This record gives sequence, structure tokens and C-alpha cells, in this order.
Amino acid sequence: MDITFSVRRIVYFAMVLTVCITPRICAQHFKLDADLDFTGTRFNPDQDPERTINTNFRDDDPFNPVRATLFPTFALNNTFGIEGDFLFDNKGKKFDRSKGVQPFRVDGLFLSVRGLLNHQLNFWLGKIPTPVGTFSPRSYSHTNPLIGFPLAYQYKVPYNAFTLSSESNNLFLRDNDFGGATLIYEACWITGLSAFGNVNGFQYMVAVGRGTLTNPEASENKGFQIAGRIGREFSEQLSVGLSAGTAPYLQHDAGLPSGTSIRDPKHFIAGIDASAEIDNLHLYAEAFYNSWDTPQYLSEKSIQAYSWYVEGQYFLLPNLYAASRVSQLLYSKITDPSTRQKTPWGYDVTRLESGMGFLPIPELNVKAVIQYNTIDQSATKEIIIFALQAAFRFENVQKLVGIDQEHE
Repeated sequence: MDITFSVRRIVYFAMVLTVCITPRICAQHFKLDADLDFTGTRFNPDQDPERTINTNFRDDDPFNPVRATLFPTFALNNTFGIEGDFLFDNKGKKFDRSKGVQPFRVDGLFLSVRGLLNHQLNFWLGKIPTPVGTFSPRSYSHTNPLIGFPLAYQYKVPYNAFTLSSESNNLFLRDNDFGGATLIYEACWITGLSAFGNVNGFQYMVAVGRGTLTNPEASENKGFQIAGRIGREFSEQLSVGLSAGTAPYLQHDAGLPSGTSIRDPKHFIAGIDASAEIDNLHLYAEAFYNSWDTPQYLSEKSIQAYSWYVEGQYFLLPNLYAASRVSQLLYSKITDPSTRQKTPWGYDVTRLESGMGFLPIPELNVKAVIQYNTIDQSATKEIIIFALQAAFRFENVQKLVGIDQEHE
């Protein structure tokens, strides 16, 4: 039984029932929030403006000129509902670029069950949010004090996670600046079931689904991902957490060594996070260890990548802040088959993003940001992006069009 198809069918069927069979309930309990972003960018003069250092596989990019995210919710009652996350990106394309542009897509759509066991147990079923780390809920323009993402959540490493390939092929990707897998692909959620809640100061989320954080398309291998996070709230100002996940990451079985199944090579991730709030200063930090099994390599049984970031936001005034984030991605070494010398399988990357934000009204955040990237490759120059963004946040959009609602 194809669980991916079954989950999608359940979600869409429930949506149809909600919209078509119970229109009165829908009208009373429908809520729509939205983010709308207008962004202007300028690259340093030596930089190719088409470079994809922030661009995802479908050409969506937080620095693209026009983006909008819709958050519809149908609350059937205090327990059951349907929630969505729809993205419009004016430069977005389909994954198969031969089929042309696709600026609008469904990033998330899931059934929600909330408030069980005295609000300690909740469920999401469908295309669900990222279950590890803490950046996912802060990635939207109204919560992200900057524009870009930490490297762990978006940057494409030079490893083919679709089909096994040799060390030579992967070093070719490295030297020609081609990206393959990601550590955590926040731009594409997987289909599955997650349980989450807060028990005596402990936050938890555990998810089981098709695909994997490093390659959501790996759902075709019929394997499952198990991933989650557990955190401890010591106070409203301090929390720490641990994350982990594992799943078979291949999409195709070409190139598998004899006796190796498509579900044998695994991707494993483990992470630690912390956040603190001290008066007007908000601090966040995360670090991740990633490993991919490489049964096709002659010398190494696996390769590793390490990533971390530290982010700070300081409010100079209630509606004016300064923010900065430093992020780094580091690679382990493999044996170059042509020289038999140890070499990193990717070039280390460092990203520094700093800026200021001004909120003239609560619904508008005007951000001025500079992002500075360096790659430890002699042929690559530094990559600098200057950006100015107007990020609008609209809540209860349905009121603007005259739809009455009783949603809570």
C-alpha cells in the first residue's frame, strides 16, 4: 500500500468534505493569514546575478522579487481541523523544468488534531512541517529577522542523493559548483504523520513519513523517515533541544553494488539547539552532524558534513532592531581515486548575514540586509548580496473580503 498516496487522498477528501458538504461550518471556522514580500537585490559587481547560492531546486528563493505565503485553516471544532501552507514565488518552477514555470504550489497541507490529553498530545497528518531543529517556524518573513536561511536548511551540498555515483563524479560536482543533496531541505516538506506537544516543560515532536530531510524525492524508494526533536524549557527565556533523524535517501537504484538494496544507504542527522531571551536581545544557536552511507565508494563507508549557526536580534526600540547570523558548513575528507590523496568532498562555506528591521506599523517590516558568503575554492570569489525587503503580515484576511468567522 502506497502510504504517500493514501495520506494525500485522505487530506484532499477531508478538504472536499469541509468545503463542499459543510459550507456553513467552513464559513464560520475558516481563517486565512498571509505573508507578502517585495524584495530588491543587488550583487557585488564580480558576481554572476544568476548564481544560485540561495536558490532552491525549483528556483524559489527568499531573495526573489515577489513572494507570498498563505496559511489557510479550517477549524471544524476545538480539536479537528485542516491547515495549509501555500507558496507563491514569481520565479518558481516545477521540479521537472521541462514542464515550465510553476510560481504557485502547496508546501504543506495536513489534518490537525489538537488538545488531546489535556493539550499534551497533538497530531499532524499529511504534508507536514520539518520535525527537527527550531528554524522552521522562524523561516517565514514575519518571523525571520533577516531574509536568508542558515546553511543547514537550504544550501545544496555536492553529493548526488538521487542515484549512487562514484567519488570522481561527486568531486566533479564539487569542482563545478553543482549542488545535490541538502542537510535539511526546509523548502520541501515530506508526507507523513507527526505527534507533538509539551509535557511538564519538555517539548517534543516525532514524525514518520516518506522521503527524507536530505532528499524529499526519496519517497519513491518506499522507505520511511523517522525524525524528531525533544527540548526542555527551563523558563520562558531559556530552552535547549536535541534533534535526530534517519531514512534511506536514494530515489533510484542505479549504481547499487551487488547485494545492496535501495533502502540500505541511509542518511543520518543529529543536532543540538539553544535559545535565550535577555531583555531586548534574542539569541538562537544550532549545530548539526550529517552522515550519508556510501557503499559505492572504494575507501569510505560514509561521508559527513557539519553545520552550525548563531543568530542574534536586538531591539533598539520596540519597532526597530538589528540582527545578525553567522553560519558555516564543513565537510569530511574522502580519497581522491586519481591521486589517492585525502581531499574534502565539498568546499567549506561561511555565511554572514546582517541587517536592520523597522516596523512602521505592526503589519509591515522593512528590512535592509547584507549577506556575505565565502567558499573555500580558489576559483570562486566572495558572494555578496545587498537586499531591501518590505514584508507584510496579514492576519484574518477573510475579514477583508467580508467573510464572517468564529475561528479561534
